[in-house]
Amino acid sequence: MERAHLPFPAEAIKDQPPGQEPGGREPLAQKRQGRYYVEVLGKALNVLDALRSSRTELRLTEVADKAHLDITTTFRLLRTLEERGYVLRDNKTKKFRHSLGYRAYRIGYAQLASDQPFCQKVTRGLIEAAENVRIELVVTDNHDSPQEAVDNAARLIAQRVDFVIEYQFHHRAAPVLSDMLHKAGIPTLAIDIPMPNATYFGVDNYAAGLLGGNELAKFASDHWRGQVDRILLLEINEAGPVPQARMMGTVDGIKNVLPKLDEKCVLHKNGRGTEVGSYLATQRIVRSLGERERLLIAAGNDNCACGAIRAVREAGRQEFTAVMAQGWGPDDALNAELRKADSPLIGAVAYFPEKYGSKILPIVLQSLNGQPVPPAVYIEHKLISRAEVLFPAAGHLQIGTPSIPATDLG
Repeated sequence: MERAHLPFPAEAIKDQPPGQEPGGREPLAQKRQGRYYVEVLGKALNVLDALRSSRTELRLTEVADKAHLDITTTFRLLRTLEERGYVLRDNKTKKFRHSLGYRAYRIGYAQLASDQPFCQKVTRGLIEAAENVRIELVVTDNHDSPQEAVDNAARLIAQRVDFVIEYQFHHRAAPVLSDMLHKAGIPTLAIDIPMPNATYFGVDNYAAGLLGGNELAKFASDHWRGQVDRILLLEINEAGPVPQARMMGTVDGIKNVLPKLDEKCVLHKNGRGTEVGSYLATQRIVRSLGERERLLIAAGNDNCACGAIRAVREAGRQEFTAVMAQGWGPDDALNAELRKADSPLIGAVAYFPEKYGSKILPIVLQSLNGQPVPPAVYIEHKLISRAEVLFPAAGHLQIGTPSIPATDLG
């Protein structure tokens, strides 16, 4: 499936009437008050949220103000909750507090897409990290859609989260999301795709591309005596200019090993970050090649690598093609592919998504506690070769030469 384009300009977000969702749809409050919405229960939950978000006991008027309710309704709800044990009241001060105590923070996390292996590992790591420090994590799914990302941002704002971790791949949506969250006063961390006013967390794209490009060129030098007829770059145009540095690094990495390479042989194609998009782009290229022409393929991510491998295998060009993946979830399909002796996949640059959560949560807490946070934090990435997958040392996978180390904020 192709990646969707943002169906409305940023101006459409900014000009919405108060309380109205992007795209002109009904306000979120009206959605919640549909036929199955229990209004009194919603008000009671607002009261509980007001108490849980406070570091101190609250007076009746303070609870009413935080819950956006009148004094009479607030008092009746508090006394009911008190009788049921959800709220405690100090008889001397007449102040109220939640029986479970102060909720440290509520963090919103908009995941890229729950059906993608790489994203699944990121999400699992974040959930585990949040549980370890007893942080409430509100998880939504962007379904790899810019529209869904904007809708989810509106939902997280409505839930009054303290911080948002945003993971989406559409650079046109980034400024829209930034504007919404900035106006709501919610600090943000963006995974992989930078956002204005947000801390960037992700790969050093140029360095990762350089590492993969070096390995592709070494393969060509060792197996093809340095003969390369075409280089296919499966880019992700929807992600914008920053991930494009990954492809710039790839070309420079190849030229470091093969300095006489003619850049006219470099083909830039949009793989769209999907298996289907990359399959179609690669299919068109391999059909245009001579029978024994050598092809290097640099995939923008794991999905692109899967699509390229499929097209190469269908064309029977494994012997004359070398593919380098980026991301390495690891995707189960790619893991199995790397173990095949006749596979065109020669390696992958791994980003270790399972470690994202343990690195991101300390950054979030530092920001919320008023401590300085760097504008960008680069994750660890390393090269994985076929030899290291097939012949792991000491019973476990030994990963190759390290590149830029992660910034350790933990």
